[in-house]
Amino acid sequence: MLLFELSFPILVDESKLYFDGIGTSYNNSLNIKGGTSCSLCSYFNSFSAGKYRKYTLAQNITFNIEIKGFAEIFIKRENGNIITSRLIENNKPEALAITFSIIDAKDGEIFYPEISAKSDCQIFGGSYETKVGGSYETKVSSQRDILLGASFCTYKREKYIISNMERLRDFGLKYSIPLKVFVVDNGSTLPETLSDNTITIIHNPNCGGSGGFARGLLEGVNFGCSHIIFLDDDISLDTNVILKTYSLLKILKPEYYDSFIGGAMLHSEIPYLQHECGALWDGFYLSPIGHEVDLRKKESVIANEKLQKADYQAWWYCCFPTSFGEKFGYPMPYFIKSDDVEYGIRCQKPIITMNGIAVWHDGFDGKYAGHFEYYIKRNELINTALHNKNTGIITNIRKLFASTARLTLLQRYFLAELVVKAYDDFMEGPEKLLSIDIAEYNTYLSSLAKPANDKSIIGNAKIISKPKIVNSALYYPSFGGNIFPSKNICIELPLTDIEIRKTFRARYIAHTKADGSTAFVTKLKKRKLFWVAGQTIRMFFKFLIKYKKVRADYIHNQEKLTSKQYWQNYFSK
Repeated sequence: MLLFELSFPILVDESKLYFDGIGTSYNNSLNIKGGTSCSLCSYFNSFSAGKYRKYTLAQNITFNIEIKGFAEIFIKRENGNIITSRLIENNKPEALAITFSIIDAKDGEIFYPEISAKSDCQIFGGSYETKVGGSYETKVSSQRDILLGASFCTYKREKYIISNMERLRDFGLKYSIPLKVFVVDNGSTLPETLSDNTITIIHNPNCGGSGGFARGLLEGVNFGCSHIIFLDDDISLDTNVILKTYSLLKILKPEYYDSFIGGAMLHSEIPYLQHECGALWDGFYLSPIGHEVDLRKKESVIANEKLQKADYQAWWYCCFPTSFGEKFGYPMPYFIKSDDVEYGIRCQKPIITMNGIAVWHDGFDGKYAGHFEYYIKRNELINTALHNKNTGIITNIRKLFASTARLTLLQRYFLAELVVKAYDDFMEGPEKLLSIDIAEYNTYLSSLAKPANDKSIIGNAKIISKPKIVNSALYYPSFGGNIFPSKNICIELPLTDIEIRKTFRARYIAHTKADGSTAFVTKLKKRKLFWVAGQTIRMFFKFLIKYKKVRADYIHNQEKLTSKQYWQNYFSK
């Protein structure tokens, strides 16, 4: 059975993600100079021996390679010890198969091929295969029928989604893998005529990622898919990842049938840099696993297989059994933000991650919108109420104060008001979620998060594009310099990843987008600091009186909010 094929740089030009040594890649092949070696101890082409041993029925793996020239091919452990080797000498392309055992592979260990070229060599392709042997293993694997569904949720991003659709069409023509692709179009801008036997375009109300993925899961269940992959529409997808996921599902051990398979996110802008490989949730805060790892380095590739257990998997690439819909329900109707967090925590099932299962995704700086602040805070509160009985009033109020104070010091007063609204809406309980039309409510929230972009308000203020960071000992006790007279300056700050101590005594702030253009300009309003204090005190007493009951209401209504019936009713409006 084919597990996955060797990959060469096509989508991104970063050779060390694929091979390490003196080699050049051209037209899906690899040239190696005589007298040099080329290692496949790389993110995409090494073999995750420890994880295949742990999670699957595979015991013996065959490495296939088509090569021309005189070379010795080694299979090595991650420490460099040789497992086996073969010599080949031919002046025309020849297929060579090398079989090795993974029974003694340690947890998280990788094995990899290395080609020592005695003459100039050319590699035309390769793959890893397994023959699941033994009567018990054969019996189990023969019953493992997989019909794989893939669900994209998209909203007016034709450039990205059409490219991914074309790749999946080509993938379907190349491999005889049962695959059905659902493109849930929340903007209803894709022609339904793009549908074919592999891909179905579904026009959907604009109910955000939550509703789009709920629709994808529902369609997958109705079509008879055994598994569904949730994918973001703006990813760059190497379809070898789909092949690897499918083959992994085919040979999973029965105890891992109910598992997630998670894809890492690599930065589109810096293709070798990993943003996240699964993530943690401590009951309130999120933190990525494997953050900012340089996957060109051998030591990083080895360490990446040994990351800690994840609490949830983000939905840029997340595969799971469609039976989860019946067992655990559908996504919460959050519209956007933290729906993947809540679902992973609700299901409480293993998350399998593996080198080579990944997508490239744009960073989040260019996607920032003001009303995201509302969704982030409200959905964090609901997740905590549902799944963390140890977090109470003080933690929630402390986070409210920290968030509104920060936004106020950034002069983003309209967003501080949205955060307070998120807390008020949360305290209205699940009835609020059940009663609103999430698409219409998103339009309303968006209208509240659009400040005027009037650059004329800065007058003759001096513009400072690179403001200095003020010492914390001065900044925080002085409330960002607000106890002093403001300076007639306008500092430029990005929309995200901000060092707040740069705002010291600034009268104006120009908030800039990732491309350097100005999103909006704000003016200092010192009285807003008193507003923050007042709202924090008001919310403290509100939580003190109502939080226990509100939390109980969310827990009681969770099944209703995540039911198949809820989403069917919504889609039928």
